[in-house]
Amino acid sequence: MIMVQSTFHLEPDSKSDAIKLMKNMVRLCRQEHGCLSYEYFEGVTDSLQVILLQEWENADCLQEHYQTEHMENFLGKLGRYLKSPVSTHSYVSQEDKVVTAQSSEELPKPEQTIH
Repeated sequence: MIMVQSTFHLEPDSKSDAIKLMKNMVRLCRQEHGCLSYEYFEGVTDSLQVILLQEWENADCLQEHYQTEHMENFLGKLGRYLKSPVSTHSYVSQEDKVVTAQSSEELPKPEQTIH
C-alpha cells in the first residue's frame, strides 16, 4: 500500500472555493481503481492548513491517478487558492509482509566463533 500526505496552505479569501475543488476531488478519486482512501482534513490550530491523506493499493494505481483528467484539472485550478507550494510525502506500507511468531527453541542456533 502507498500512503501520500500533502499539506496545503490556503489563501484566506479563497478557502471556500478551494474546499469545493477538494470535495470534488474526493468524489472522483474514491471511484478510481486502487483508491483505498482519499480525504482532506482542516487544521485545528490553523484553519487555512489542509492535509490530504490518500491510500492506494500500489504504486501503479497511484501513477494512474496522477494521469487522470480530473487530477490535471485540479492542478490547473489549485494554484490560485494557495498561499505557498504544496508539500507532499509518500510512504510505502510494509503490511504485506507476513510475520510469524516462533519460539526461541524453533530458531536456528547461531554459529559461534571463538577468538
